Amino acid sequence: MKKLQVYVLKEFFPPFLLSLCLFTFIMLLDKLLDLLDLIVSKGVPMRIVAEIFLLLLPSMIAVVIPMGVLAGILIAIGRMSGDLEITAMKASGASIYNIMFPLVMVALLIAGILVVFNNSVLPEANHIARNLLLDIGTMKPTARIEPGMFVDGIENYRIFVQEKDDLTGKLIGVIIHASTPGAPARTITAMEGTMEPVGGNHLRLTLEDGQMHEKDRENGYRYASFSTYIIDIARSEELVRHDRDSRGDREMSAEQMGIFVDSLGARRILLIDSISATAESFIASVYSEDNPVALGDSTRRIRNTMTWLTGTSTDLILLNEQVNNLQKNIGKYNVEIHKKYSIPFACIVFVLLGVPLGLSSKNSNTGLAVSMSLVFILVYYFFLIAGEQLADRGRVAAWAAMWSPNILLGILGVYLSYRSMREGHPVPLPDFKKLMQKFRRKGLRR
Repeated sequence: MKKLQVYVLKEFFPPFLLSLCLFTFIMLLDKLLDLLDLIVSKGVPMRIVAEIFLLLLPSMIAVVIPMGVLAGILIAIGRMSGDLEITAMKASGASIYNIMFPLVMVALLIAGILVVFNNSVLPEANHIARNLLLDIGTMKPTARIEPGMFVDGIENYRIFVQEKDDLTGKLIGVIIHASTPGAPARTITAMEGTMEPVGGNHLRLTLEDGQMHEKDRENGYRYASFSTYIIDIARSEELVRHDRDSRGDREMSAEQMGIFVDSLGARRILLIDSISATAESFIASVYSEDNPVALGDSTRRIRNTMTWLTGTSTDLILLNEQVNNLQKNIGKYNVEIHKKYSIPFACIVFVLLGVPLGLSSKNSNTGLAVSMSLVFILVYYFFLIAGEQLADRGRVAAWAAMWSPNILLGILGVYLSYRSMREGHPVPLPDFKKLMQKFRRKGLRR
């Protein structure tokens, strides 16, 4: 039986690795266009773009590994079933359990490695990639300027442009908020402008046909028009790397997010207690026995209550909004925590699902196996994404949103595996070769 199990694994790994490369390449196509844009339009050096490319790979690998497991099993088991090797194994006394057992063990190993990967390699890669993209913005300020958006962090300037030409540096519809230390805040608008490098560490922004607005130290207002105005922005021709402490949810491990969620929960409890304490203190003061109004005039008590509500309603609404925002953030981070474990667990689910489907295939068509895997993968990730959206809105618990695809497909996989152990072919899939031959014969008769 050990030789049989080793043989099954040898049949599984080549299509698994091939599927892994195929799915990774498909996911990279969209990113490649953005990376090429950094090289061609924004002048970012090739070596830095290659580093970004490598840093993006972990986020894709974490998603495509379960996909590769399903496709690899469908291809391997489908080929063995089509070549009657499964029939020969059954005739020699082997059962479906003997075929499935090594695949489940490998899936468990892959899932365990993927959990460690998601909590160590992936967050660090995402954090380094984010820092690198921000540093590229400092190195090439034009790379950070996006049409229709205010861009912060360019040497005390906040810049907005309606249109931008990355090749010529031409800008149209420019709005700049300048906050230079020791100088009054200033707003500059211009119909158009150009960005061009000056020397090794400065970038010159030449504005044309614009206006300048600022407040002086006496809170007065000054206004001036100009035909040409020049701003020198410090820049670095070489990439200067910075290690930023702030991290987003995709840049944390499950343990880090758990600590952060606990802090958000503590803040939420404090806000709720603050709201309750404010209301209770007012009620206690109004209905206290020491208050002469408390025992007498009910109209005055109602009037006092309405006055208090009018004066504090805005504060209470703001506090309640903060509580709701904290709850949404807690849900968002809980989703990411469960996702780090639910996606690796999908490897085991796909084994339970892939083996019966592979046994049901009557031919060794690789294209059919990949197509079937894509269908189930799309179903899985549709439920995953939909659940994430619902959990972020607070309509579904985070664990239910992230684990429901595994539960649903896992139940289906267990059912099909049970049927395959009893009947051999749990799903009556058609023989596509015979169907194609029938269509050809009908075409020749016509």
